[in-house]
Amino acid sequence: MAKQQSYGPDKIIFILIFLFALYTPLLSGIFHEDKTTSVAEKRSLATLPLPPTSLQELNEYPNRYNTYYSDHFGFREELTKIHFSLINSFSSKASVNDVTAGKAGWLFLGSIKPGYQEYGDPIGDAINANLFTEHQLEVFAQSIVTTKNWLADQGIKYVYVIAPNKHTIYFENLPEYIKKKNKESSTDQLVTYLNKNTDINVIDLRKALLKAKEKHQVYFKTDTHWNQYGANAAQFEIMKRIQVLFPAQIAPFTLDDSQFEILSKAGGDLAQFAKMENVTEDNPRPIFNTGCTPINKTPGYKKREAHTTECNTQQLNAVIFGDSFHLALKPYLSRQFNRATYLRERINYSSLIKYIKQENPDIIIEEVVERVLPYTPSGSLLKNITPVKIQRPRPSKTRDRPEYANGASPGLWV
Repeated sequence: MAKQQSYGPDKIIFILIFLFALYTPLLSGIFHEDKTTSVAEKRSLATLPLPPTSLQELNEYPNRYNTYYSDHFGFREELTKIHFSLINSFSSKASVNDVTAGKAGWLFLGSIKPGYQEYGDPIGDAINANLFTEHQLEVFAQSIVTTKNWLADQGIKYVYVIAPNKHTIYFENLPEYIKKKNKESSTDQLVTYLNKNTDINVIDLRKALLKAKEKHQVYFKTDTHWNQYGANAAQFEIMKRIQVLFPAQIAPFTLDDSQFEILSKAGGDLAQFAKMENVTEDNPRPIFNTGCTPINKTPGYKKREAHTTECNTQQLNAVIFGDSFHLALKPYLSRQFNRATYLRERINYSSLIKYIKQENPDIIIEEVVERVLPYTPSGSLLKNITPVKIQRPRPSKTRDRPEYANGASPGLWV
């Protein structure tokens, strides 16, 4: 007769713990409402598949349901956050391909992996691997000169602004294994070519930001973009050049240390990409305490929509084409123009026609971040822009320019 096996309390407790761990996520997934997005992963989750209505759908249903369940089992969001936290705690590498972890907590957009081309390949830019061909430089120069001359025929000035990648300004904080491949960058190529062969007003902000970083941190550690210290240095360089084009109509200003307060902000876009939670860093905020306060003339505009600010004590109108880097410039630029219209897009023919008629600008500012280089300007712009003559409104009467003692800046933070 076989002897009946008995289980001690320790084995029973172990079995109960195992069953609890096995079935609790299942029961939680059944009784909790499905989420549509994952906060931890920044993506949409799979939806519950409909009952199959054909033999093909029946064959596909198990895989579709498995995909759905993989996204919705109980405590998945919490476990995912723990997973990313462990990776970032014990690994020197970021947990996603789009972020490279540098020294002392610095994060950089992009990857050194062979074949990586996302976001313009900013690591490739940093090592000077992405370069213009001679033909591309010729085409670029032809297009930008044609645009500049066409605008000049309308009585409009034009400047081209290059916002540096964070990698360019803080190359020393990239990992040691990232080395320069070539001496010259695509930005070096373009600036040199345009200065040598054209009369384009190219504003290369690298030197100004490298100088500014000797005193302040000018880019966020966990974000792609410059902070307000960097934006302050950048806008001053831009406005000094514009002052040459419009003598006595622009008064460039720069804020000193007393005109910033240091706040704290959550981790930026790179921290989000790397799934790093509870990360904070200093966030310098400018304080404008004299002069005009820009008025938002496009209330309720959405994030990427065109919008206009107004300071009616100023003289000039500007239309600014740019990317996410021009957002931090707005508090400064808006105080320098009677009307400043911001477009989150690359310069293009249809928008030029529309906003020249609508805004009667004195100047077009085109800002591009360094990581879009090298690129060839749109052929459609060159094709359309040559023959057209726009009937612009008559300029309004001259507005008086306010004087600011000791370079003080106008307005309050908006």
